Amino acid sequence: MIGVADRTPVFLRGLDAVLERDGHDVVTAGTPTELRDVAARGPDVLVVDLRLLREDAALQEGILGGDTPVVVIVAPGDDAVLDLVEDGVAGLWDREGDVAELRRVLAGAFSGAPVVSPDAAAGLLARIARASEAARGTAGRLTSREREILQLMADGSGNRAIAEALFISENTVRNHVRNVLDKLQARTRTEAVVRAVRAGLIRLS
Repeated sequence: MIGVADRTPVFLRGLDAVLERDGHDVVTAGTPTELRDVAARGPDVLVVDLRLLREDAALQEGILGGDTPVVVIVAPGDDAVLDLVEDGVAGLWDREGDVAELRRVLAGAFSGAPVVSPDAAAGLLARIARASEAARGTAGRLTSREREILQLMADGSGNRAIAEALFISENTVRNHVRNVLDKLQARTRTEAVVRAVRAGLIRLS
């Protein structure tokens, strides 16, 4: 069974018709509440409009953090594509893409091999390039202490281990980590490390 959710009724009906014609059992949703109900039924794959996920942060976290493979429908040039890849989605399909690409992305989701449609991939590469450029531009603004902490973060050290290694308090470490995340425009420690490595600011040991 495939769960399909989209805010646009006509678009949703079109996806339903295409997938049923391909022989799939389809359950549809047009609101966050309906999407929550569809997800609870345990579909084999979820195909979800990113706009619906953005309407409910808790729902988005539950859908993307669950066990069901998720293919996200994105708009052309959407800047969220890198975040979605880092969240572990099973595929990205541009809502202006053709049916053949949708089938290819779905096949990847069913097989466990994430696939990104060409238009979504272009947005993904652009976002990676901007993130790396931003990180490189940040290099001169990172203090030597922040670079030390960033490297220790990359080595897998938590706040307590970093504090012990640098002979500073955990509170001071937290402040430095917060500054590093802000300067690298990262939401998490992992994202900060990934961006720093891509920009050549640090190396993984």
